[in-house]
Amino acid sequence: MLEEEASPEMQKKAQDVLEQVMQKVSRVLNERVAQDEADAPALGRIMTEPVYNPDDEDLPLRPTDNILLRRDSRCIIMDAFELGREFPEVEIDPRLVFDNPTIESLSQAIVDLPKTQRTKSVESASTAQPGVTLTSVAFTQITGTGEMAPCSYRPRGGEASRYYRSTDGMESILLPASMARIGDDTNCPTARENEGPSHVVELSSFLMDIEPVSLGAYARFLNLTQPSQDELFDFCLLPAEDARCCHIPLTLGEEGWQVKPGVPPNWPMILVSWYGANAYALWAHGEDWRSYKTASKSFLPTEAQWEYAARGPETMQFPWGNDDATPDLLNVCWDASTYDSKGNVTAHVATPLEELPLVGVNVLMGVSPFGLRGMAGNVWQWCRDTYHTNFYMCTEGHEKVQRHWKRHWKGQ
Repeated sequence: MLEEEASPEMQKKAQDVLEQVMQKVSRVLNERVAQDEADAPALGRIMTEPVYNPDDEDLPLRPTDNILLRRDSRCIIMDAFELGREFPEVEIDPRLVFDNPTIESLSQAIVDLPKTQRTKSVESASTAQPGVTLTSVAFTQITGTGEMAPCSYRPRGGEASRYYRSTDGMESILLPASMARIGDDTNCPTARENEGPSHVVELSSFLMDIEPVSLGAYARFLNLTQPSQDELFDFCLLPAEDARCCHIPLTLGEEGWQVKPGVPPNWPMILVSWYGANAYALWAHGEDWRSYKTASKSFLPTEAQWEYAARGPETMQFPWGNDDATPDLLNVCWDASTYDSKGNVTAHVATPLEELPLVGVNVLMGVSPFGLRGMAGNVWQWCRDTYHTNFYMCTEGHEKVQRHWKRHWKGQ
């Protein structure tokens, strides 16, 4: 069946829309180029002209100029975020700029984009367990705007071991001091070579967050701290050639950083680096987040603290004990076809962000003996320590463990 030819009126309307979009695209990109290249005259014209003309010969980027010749991959990612703020009704991925590297072609591509869905509610907890009934508790992390309260902990729910952190709404559990056995000496088929030998670690009591940091809470952190472009790439942005860019969960909107449309704000923050996790932990505890590149002062849990928090003082296989893992106990991708021979997930890059096999941080899965959530499955979590392959195999490592853990240290 042949398509009906558009009427002159419809063609004129479409052309008007395209020209309006091109004006916005040109203004955003040329303003960013002028700022980055310190081109004050060009920036002045862009900011002050009453009628913006994309064909102005004095602009850094004309409609048919190749954007890729003026912008590196980091700049293009930030350009895409800025365009997303200008066009909140569509989702603009950095790949769109690479595939349409002129203002003219990029504008047409934006016109052709489908309108995005609204962000899912917190109740939209998972796409990972279609056959499992999920149980959630109240989501307390702060995701809105507004000033940050000074850091303090107050008892929560009348229990001596549960606390509420004022800065971000996170609930924390005070774990008791223990002589905890860390590592694994069993011949479990799923164990890795670097999990042994097991050793006893003396731990002082410490606070541990009850769940991972959510997307909404991390977006709030970025909005309140306003990190630079380089710091953003240290934290949670990827170079444009990285195939995982499609899964960056946050975008710049009209009101700053926000969770991408169609994604629940209570999902755990993903694709965050150690720097990004450390910066958030420092900020949430009222410290200077700009010291994120060092572990000399950090509120991330150490490896020993995390393992003790996950399974308690006993050497159990899972947080819930030694029973086999089932879909109602933890959230993982149960589709074996997505893993390679080493157990690494390989196929999810092609999965849309909103369909990733994740559950909200407040879902009762991977629950440890202390009531901590997400201590198995869902997402990997960062620890304070630096990883060394054979650390526990050498005498120096054993001595360092004994010295280190006899000192009192109160973590997150």
